[in-house]
Amino acid sequence: MIFIKKLKFFILLLLLISTISHSKELKKVTLHLSWLDQFQFAGYYMAKEKGFYEEVGLDVEIIPFSFGVDIPKEVSDGKVDFAVGRETLILERTKDRNIVALYALFQATPLILISTKESEIHNIEDFSNKKIMTTIDDASEVSLKAMIVSNKVKLENLKFLKHTHNINDLINKNTDVISAYISKAPYELQKKGIEYNVFDPKKFGFDMYSDMLYTSENLINNDLNTVLLFKKASLKGWEYAYSNIEESANLIIEKYNTQNLKKNELIYEAKELRKLSYFNTANLGEIKKDKIQRIYDLYNLMGLIQKPVDLNKFVFDLNNLRNLTFSDSEKKYLEQRDIITMCVVPNAMPYSDIKDEKFVGFVADFISLIEERIKKPIRLVQTSSWHESLESAKSKKCDILSSAVWTKDREEYLSFTKPYLNIPLVLLTKSDTSFINNLSSLKKKKISVIENYAIINELEKKYKDIEFIPVKNIDEGIKKILDGETFGHVDAISTSWYKIQTKYLSKISISAKLDESMDIAIAVNHDDNILYGILQKAVLSIDDLVKNEMLNKWIFTKHKKEFDYSIIWKISLGLMFIFIAILYRQKLLKKLNLQLQKAVDEKTKKLTEINLQLEDRIKKEVEENLKKDRLLSQQQKMVSMGQMIENIAHQWRQPLSLITTNASGMKLKKEMNDLDDEFFYKTLDSILNTSKYLSNTIDDFRYFFKPQKDKEDFYLEKCCKKTLDLLSANFIENRIKIIDNIQNIKICGYETELIQVLINILNNSKDALLSIEDEERLIFIDITKENGKAVIRVKDNAGGIEPSIIEKVFEPYFTTKHQHQGTGIGLYMCQEIINKHMDGYIDISNTEFEYENKKYKGTLLLIVINSVY
Repeated sequence: MIFIKKLKFFILLLLLISTISHSKELKKVTLHLSWLDQFQFAGYYMAKEKGFYEEVGLDVEIIPFSFGVDIPKEVSDGKVDFAVGRETLILERTKDRNIVALYALFQATPLILISTKESEIHNIEDFSNKKIMTTIDDASEVSLKAMIVSNKVKLENLKFLKHTHNINDLINKNTDVISAYISKAPYELQKKGIEYNVFDPKKFGFDMYSDMLYTSENLINNDLNTVLLFKKASLKGWEYAYSNIEESANLIIEKYNTQNLKKNELIYEAKELRKLSYFNTANLGEIKKDKIQRIYDLYNLMGLIQKPVDLNKFVFDLNNLRNLTFSDSEKKYLEQRDIITMCVVPNAMPYSDIKDEKFVGFVADFISLIEERIKKPIRLVQTSSWHESLESAKSKKCDILSSAVWTKDREEYLSFTKPYLNIPLVLLTKSDTSFINNLSSLKKKKISVIENYAIINELEKKYKDIEFIPVKNIDEGIKKILDGETFGHVDAISTSWYKIQTKYLSKISISAKLDESMDIAIAVNHDDNILYGILQKAVLSIDDLVKNEMLNKWIFTKHKKEFDYSIIWKISLGLMFIFIAILYRQKLLKKLNLQLQKAVDEKTKKLTEINLQLEDRIKKEVEENLKKDRLLSQQQKMVSMGQMIENIAHQWRQPLSLITTNASGMKLKKEMNDLDDEFFYKTLDSILNTSKYLSNTIDDFRYFFKPQKDKEDFYLEKCCKKTLDLLSANFIENRIKIIDNIQNIKICGYETELIQVLINILNNSKDALLSIEDEERLIFIDITKENGKAVIRVKDNAGGIEPSIIEKVFEPYFTTKHQHQGTGIGLYMCQEIINKHMDGYIDISNTEFEYENKKYKGTLLLIVINSVY
């Protein structure tokens, strides 16, 4: 018994030591909030609770807001590492506080002024001699001051009251106007049934930044890594919070609900704040110096700038900090090194490859950026395979591996920087394989993986019923699929997509997305700690936006191959020869009968082959011209491609059949010596007219895939017509009726992207309607202009979506379809396009409606676009 007690004590002691040692690995930092707990800080809560901070080696303490604390001074003095602040931070900088703004979460201030309709204060001009309840901080914001002054209202004519933070003071007329957040006060007034007026600075042209994450110059100069990692993890937390609003609201209620807010309040706040975060930008946290300069100029114009401020020091910019990131020992190390040698992963485009003895691909561009940062050349050591590169690094033939994944075994001889790229994995199979929801269903199958890939061990542990076969490269893996030796091959999504585009278009397809992914880092020889520290800082200094732009350049490389219009010329040429032959048939009938028969057979054979290849040629044209700006999912592009090819097939089936029938008829009549001129000319006209129709059809589908770099003005009526033209044949075949009511509204945006959204939505409705047998299949499209915004409503009578899952439909990879029918990223991508590219938002709900005296249930998808003329 004593022995058992001692053993238990020993185990507990080991656990305690293990816990303490683990906690020492994390660097403790503090974040001070600027207000009471609510969704305004959800990104930081989620980064902490989801382990995003821990992943980058940080133990973050979130300090709650308390009145009377001078937070900017706390940050400047080093008592707090990070904090959240408003546009008034510029004024703090004038007080000799060495604070630096890292990013601006809100691209426009959420701070507004509100009056009740009953107060009859409908314009800012009505503010004169009225009471305004506000905080000192609110009253200091230039956005509110500029909005008031620009409307010729003098601030001295206003009576400012101390804020009670109670909306009832506005309702009970204790104040005429109140300052509030657009994400909270309007909701409270709506609940109480109070009509109100909103005075929003951004509507008057004063779209000032707010909720800026900031730190001190001292922390940046002394510990840049911590600053970069905290910024990166915080933005990741915000991306997660905005993508998972309900989950984030539940967490706040559970752990951070000091104000006793309800879930509906938090969700309302989240949706309003998300609009502000992506207001006129697609980049979360974007902060531009020219906009900061404008804010500074406004403060200066109002006489609030006590002394000049160097805005280059106020706005965080890595380019100004490159010389500050290296220690003396690191600088000395770089001075003594002539070059740094590097081994790479060949045959892994668009990421990396060696072509003509040169390193190419995304990783090559990334390493070039590293060279600029450290000002030292990095030279390629050529290898023929990843296995050879790994062995070369192990034997120190090269100093670094440009792209590698951490494993416990490799840690014995390599040190890994923070990952600079996360690569999802996919399963490649033959093109006729259905979509696979989970690899666990593939029992007793053989799947290849490139040898020495770190992921192979993880896959073998997770999928024990699958036999994983090592191969040298992706081409060998695909060859084994085509030869029937294996069922599939696991590889990086972009490498797989690149191979399909350039080499295996009609033979191989992506059949599944794996839960697993690869975190790519630079690996350095284990005993070269100084080089490791230099490269670690260089990797962290490269912004995610820069990496995304570089990656997109390679992923969406345009392989130019125009549509082969010579097909039509070949048809015409063949028919011309037939025509010439027939002109001489009277004189040369007996002599040339055998030759003519042979010519007709050859031309008919060519025509048949061309007809069989037309659909495949169009598929290549459409796929090779796909291009999206920024980080849109490659899988969704492939799904869209499949839908387009299906529509092309519907449009082309009857014309192709007509051409084939006419050609066969001409051949038969010729064989029977019954080919007269009238039949010949009539048939020839039919073939030429049908070929022209096919050419026009190609132009319609080419427009859908035409890259569009810049926003342009277009009309929704015409845009919708183009969409319906692409889908009409498919919908007619499936007995789906479209009822539209479309106003001709002019908007500014990306027309081809909006067409993609509409096609996705309409195809979703079509898929749902196919389950209806006895009733009419209906889709209603209504486009109207409401309150200066374009409102698009698409509804169907397919019965709607289960209430338990409707909140999840905008999540990536969530699907209600059968596993072989979709990837579940269509609506997610629609939301990304509408929110970030079209200055609007998208929502979905179930609805009940009546049509021709009959009641229906279905799904209503709502799109609101702000950029309306």
